[in-house]
Amino acid sequence: MGSAPAIRPSTVRLPERPPQGVQTVFDFFLLRFPRIPRATWIERFSAGKVWAAGESIDAETPYRPLLEVHYRREVEREPPVREDFRVVWSGDDLLVVDKPPNLPVTPGGRWVRGCLLHLLLEATGNDRIAPLHRLDRLTSGLVLLSLDPATRPHFAHLFQPRSRIEKTYTAVCELRMDPPSSLMKLAHHISRSPREYWRQIVRPDLPANAHCEVEVLAINGGLVLARVRPSTGRKHQIRVQLAHEGLPILGDPLYGSVRSNNPEDLAQRLWLDAHQLSIRGFPRPSGKEVLTAEWSSSRTPTEFFQRASQTRVGGNE
Repeated sequence: MGSAPAIRPSTVRLPERPPQGVQTVFDFFLLRFPRIPRATWIERFSAGKVWAAGESIDAETPYRPLLEVHYRREVEREPPVREDFRVVWSGDDLLVVDKPPNLPVTPGGRWVRGCLLHLLLEATGNDRIAPLHRLDRLTSGLVLLSLDPATRPHFAHLFQPRSRIEKTYTAVCELRMDPPSSLMKLAHHISRSPREYWRQIVRPDLPANAHCEVEVLAINGGLVLARVRPSTGRKHQIRVQLAHEGLPILGDPLYGSVRSNNPEDLAQRLWLDAHQLSIRGFPRPSGKEVLTAEWSSSRTPTEFFQRASQTRVGGNE
């Protein structure tokens, strides 16, 4: 029986500007991961489990903007995850997977082996797989992954501004305002909260850096079914923008009315689905034919809305 695939180290890129009061890398990790005890980080730094540029760093290492810091993560017990992902399409360079809710894409928080990346390593034996973008653990839908490091930088341009990929999400929102317009174009400035590092906030005083188009498909029983097409990719962008407009996504523990999430309960979910990825005429490496494709998740908007309406708060997919 073969050994389990090795767990990749986690990586954090330090922000260009250090958060208030942060003077060392150790200070930053305490702020960035508030649920991990201080003693745990002391042990990791002391044991050489945190490093940058190939060299271990200690708790006194000064903060350096944009430094890539790697660390070994260990947890005594991981909460359960959904494992029923579905491969939608596979090519020479790319893999498209339909991810269930309650499955992280990469290691993070309390999950190390319980993530889509590790499940794919076990299923394929390809230890070079890497996601080209992220979905939140509680969000379901399509994830595009790179299969070959040699062509990965080329396909990473798919997710640059003004690229040739279009992402379409299905969202079921709580109606906390007057009935919204059938079509809305949202523009906000989103940045990390200085007090709650895991939360994003809207800054009305700054120029917009997050844009999306929201099409209302149905309204029923205090819930709104929306099709969302973001043209930028800020962290938690759709969740933050909709909540700011009085349309928090049903089941959202950060920006909605459900202010807690039990990671042991796989029935709870965020009613947001990355429903469709469309690529139009993107050049392949080495002058091969262009890539034009469209993929959809297994959750149609109508069925998604019906299930959300039936469960109202959380519930099995």
